[in-house]
Amino acid sequence: ENSPDTLSMRLANDATFVRAAFSNRLSIFIQDSFAVIVALLIGLLLGWRLALVALATLPILTLSAIAQKLWLAGFSKGIQEMHRKASLVLEDAVRNIYTVVAFCAGNKVMELYRMQLQRILRQSFFHGMAIGFAFGFSQFLLFACNALLLWCTALSVNRGYMNLSTAITEYMVFSFATFALVEPFGLAPYILKRRKSLISVFEIIDRVPTIEPDDNSALKPPNVYGSIEFKTIDFCYPTRPEVLVLSNFSLKVSGGQTLAVVGVSGSGKSTIISLIERYYDPVAGQVLLDGRDLKLYNLRWLRSHMGLVQQEPIIFSTTIRENIIYARHNASEAEMKEAARIANAHHFISSLPHGYDTHIGMRGVELTPGQKQRIAIARVVLKNAPIILIDEASSSIESESSRVVQEALDTLIMGNKTTILIAYRAAMMRHVDNIVV
Repeated sequence: ENSPDTLSMRLANDATFVRAAFSNRLSIFIQDSFAVIVALLIGLLLGWRLALVALATLPILTLSAIAQKLWLAGFSKGIQEMHRKASLVLEDAVRNIYTVVAFCAGNKVMELYRMQLQRILRQSFFHGMAIGFAFGFSQFLLFACNALLLWCTALSVNRGYMNLSTAITEYMVFSFATFALVEPFGLAPYILKRRKSLISVFEIIDRVPTIEPDDNSALKPPNVYGSIEFKTIDFCYPTRPEVLVLSNFSLKVSGGQTLAVVGVSGSGKSTIISLIERYYDPVAGQVLLDGRDLKLYNLRWLRSHMGLVQQEPIIFSTTIRENIIYARHNASEAEMKEAARIANAHHFISSLPHGYDTHIGMRGVELTPGQKQRIAIARVVLKNAPIILIDEASSSIESESSRVVQEALDTLIMGNKTTILIAYRAAMMRHVDNIVV
């Protein structure tokens, strides 16, 4: 439904806008609201006739503010989304700068970005015109109501309803009240923008996941045998419901066995792992763990008993130590280093200037693909889960690094663990019990 970049922007930028709206701007609104209430009370005490006139103008000012808000809402629609699209173009170019340069696509990227900015410019121009017109109209109503109040004040003095000093005092009080009333609405463009940000943020916060991760009534067995079975599975991805990835698919893996899955690209190999991890639920059929449907298990408990090694290793922008103990934060130093040794990672980590405390940059940019994969394997080793899922872990690594990674994978799948291996090379299938094509 949302790309990672879009979600990051919404949580970062929109959350900042919401914070600003609920600090300074909200305090101004509360302050002016109290000022209006106090002014009306004072006015009623000084003279009820002018107070009635002032009260009669309040609906006019309020309706003008509401009309202004609706007017601005129509013109501001889509500007925020345009900014997001422009930012995504720029972020993609920066993230993939080597590819952009290699294909001499710099001018094309700049043209795409320029087109996005031109759309924003056009929309912002009309939006600015709308803001100016709406604000000018609200100011006209403000001064028109103020003029009416002044005329009624003079009329009250002329007819002897009140003396001059009281009339001037009451007029000044109500003038202050009308300006205080309109001041929050003068912030309408800002508040409207932050309102959209607020809606954007709470769309994420209030979203009800289709798969509940914290169902306390779900099963949490004390032990896992590791038997996995697919029973007549039909599955399609939510973004492409017309394409059936798996159709009437059945498969059984006994506990403690190692199964290799091979097939052409796009045949649904990685989908098997996604269903076991329960990133998605099948359209039809069941996925069973130890004879029970995965839907019956608590999701956090389920994933805590699985170790996943992906084709593209996920490395966080922190130290090597933090990346490894991400699997188990209470692991000791000795356990962490032993996991690194099993993954053939301890030697190269120790050769770094800061060892395990080395910062590896954004997404592990300081490391080679083979080194990143070994850290990812060490993370799974440290987790010591009874079910191991490996998705073409050495397919994108050069041959020399692939040999070292393969040795680490061979060590990982040894022992009484249920392992499902998405195989790309024949060398990965040396220690498997069964092969599914």
